[in-house]
Amino acid sequence: MRHTAILLISIALFANEARGQQWTLDACVDAALHNNVELKNSRLESEMAAEDKAQAFTNYFPQLSATGAGFIGAKDLMRGEMEVPMMGAMPLSMVKKGVLATLTALQPLYTGGQVIVGNKLAALQQEVRALQLEMTAKDVQQNVATYFWRLVALRSNITTLDAVDSQLQEVYRQTEQYLQAGVINRNELLRVQLKREEISSERLRLQNGIELVRMMLAQLCGADMATFDIIPGEIHSPQAPETYFLPADQALINREEVELTERSQRASELQVKMQRGKLLPSVAIGASGVYYNMTEKNQGNLVGLATVSIPISEWWGGSHAIRKAQMAAQQSRNTLQDVRQKLQIDILSAWNNLREAYAQIQIAQRSTEQADENLRLSRNQYDAGTMSLTDLLDAVTLYTQSHSRLDTACADYQARIAEYLRKTR
Repeated sequence: MRHTAILLISIALFANEARGQQWTLDACVDAALHNNVELKNSRLESEMAAEDKAQAFTNYFPQLSATGAGFIGAKDLMRGEMEVPMMGAMPLSMVKKGVLATLTALQPLYTGGQVIVGNKLAALQQEVRALQLEMTAKDVQQNVATYFWRLVALRSNITTLDAVDSQLQEVYRQTEQYLQAGVINRNELLRVQLKREEISSERLRLQNGIELVRMMLAQLCGADMATFDIIPGEIHSPQAPETYFLPADQALINREEVELTERSQRASELQVKMQRGKLLPSVAIGASGVYYNMTEKNQGNLVGLATVSIPISEWWGGSHAIRKAQMAAQQSRNTLQDVRQKLQIDILSAWNNLREAYAQIQIAQRSTEQADENLRLSRNQYDAGTMSLTDLLDAVTLYTQSHSRLDTACADYQARIAEYLRKTR
């Protein structure tokens, strides 16, 4: 008995795994935010920017360098002299072999502001990467919602075809009876059969579309394409557009594009300062420790250093570089105003698209109600013998088309909701 229970549990688990896990829209979005490859790469870009910022900070630290050398004198060099640091000229006849090592530390005191500006630029770049990560995440959420509702609509289309095919099956059976009774000719039966074959062909097309969209959604979510599936949401009773409305001036605050342009402007202004800094002197102080052993005796010394570097040759083209950077900064200021205006238009366009999509649903719903009633009356009249088969098949076609348009309109509205939320939240 115990072994039987274990076997039944194993079979149940295997069957559940074979069916695959069914995902809600929220589960799809959550999985995509964690597993999507584009988002993973965007996170890595953000982490790389953090490393660049940390690297830029190290420019405040002293610059350390160390050197070491060893030598053995040749016989033909014994007659000369060599200059030894802090010792002056030394006859080579006194030196056959030796070692020399130095350690130098140089602390920049002033670099024309280049180190400070470089750190600010690195911090700005990190902020830019963070904003780009947010944009990528919102794009992924919008794409997930679009594919999810498209898949729901395609499945609903299949349901409509199943209902139509069920009615046509009954019409086919009824037409066979009429043919056997000699009321109609065989051509009528062939027309019903042809209509059913058209339905089968459309079903195959929809099934291929379902499989493609299902795999695309699975790829976005980072799920197993072989077992991934969704739990269809309610698509035919959407909320009105006013539920999602947000004034354009408030929505503009949430747009990352504005913040990115603002940071681009700040970066261009910092580049002007960077170009100016390249033309200014650099001052540094430091110390150098020297160890040498050339006469079988360990010796050493400590030397203080102070350097002033003036980039004279940079002055020739430096003024042109500064003017170019100033022009780039003016471009950024012009772009910021342009981006604000374009984004306001973009938000207004998304709102209009949302309202239009909702209106299309209302039109499609009325058309569907009329097509349903038309098919019901046509079927009754055909059963009573007061309507031709051609008119009945036309009513079936209208029914199929109207329901397909309604499903498409509802899926498009959900996609427009996702687009509007992407552009306003």
